[in-house]
Amino acid sequence: MIALVLAAFQLAAAMPVRPAPVADRIGPARAAIGSDGHPHLQGDTPAVVVVDAGHGGVDNGMSGPIGATHKIYEKNITLQVALKLGRALQARGVKVVYTRTTDTLINLYDRGPIANRAHGNLFISIHVNASNPKWKDAATARGFETYFLSEAKTEDARRVEAMENSAARFDSGSPVSKGDPLSFILSDMQQNEHLRESMKLAETVQDQLGAVEPGPDRGVQQAAFVVLETAFMPAVLVEIGFGTNPQEAAFISNPRSQTKLAGAIADAAVDYLNAYRAGVNGVADRVAGRHQ
Repeated sequence: MIALVLAAFQLAAAMPVRPAPVADRIGPARAAIGSDGHPHLQGDTPAVVVVDAGHGGVDNGMSGPIGATHKIYEKNITLQVALKLGRALQARGVKVVYTRTTDTLINLYDRGPIANRAHGNLFISIHVNASNPKWKDAATARGFETYFLSEAKTEDARRVEAMENSAARFDSGSPVSKGDPLSFILSDMQQNEHLRESMKLAETVQDQLGAVEPGPDRGVQQAAFVVLETAFMPAVLVEIGFGTNPQEAAFISNPRSQTKLAGAIADAAVDYLNAYRAGVNGVADRVAGRHQ
């Protein structure tokens, strides 16, 4: 086992080094507002945000609302919001990579590696929530929440985790690293590096969504989502609303509402990136000052 851990550290040392997370922020998050009233990416270094539309193809995801004859499917809503999110990010000066742009199935275990190959700075996965049909008044459940990767702490977080991870049943083949102890150790090391940053990104997204989403704020949550486990960068999964609720299903299906949701998430991503860069630059300035 000791040899295995040593091998993991040796492999980790050989991997490309990303900037270490910065705990302290310097200056306001909304540092640069463009003429359109939205934050724009600062600095000359490009940033890549990987946008993931949950589900797709034979994997419809959730369907709703409860009791309605006309159904919406999660895969369609997530794709529409993801495409709008990508355009909003590009308008704010960010490069965008999509895991899918059409109604096609992308393996759950392949989505994170797509982000890693693209050298993404952030990974944002869009989803639609669904109530448990066994709940009392299940159709009334509503609200938005943003997840980062960690052990689920509540029964409801475990429910959402199981619901979203069940999409793995559609995957063709099996992940290469599944069951490989060395790969597990390496993955855990890489994810721990980004854990705190993912939490801060989730908090920023949740704050911005509160300005446009009429449903209740269900807060920042944590769960062991497969799609987040395989993305080695700050990563969040956003449940934009309950498709099982008639009012929220109508809201998230409306193109104007989708544009508002996408804009809020884009603002959050750029706010986070600008704040992160300000922190990195501030640390560099302090280090340089000590050596002068």
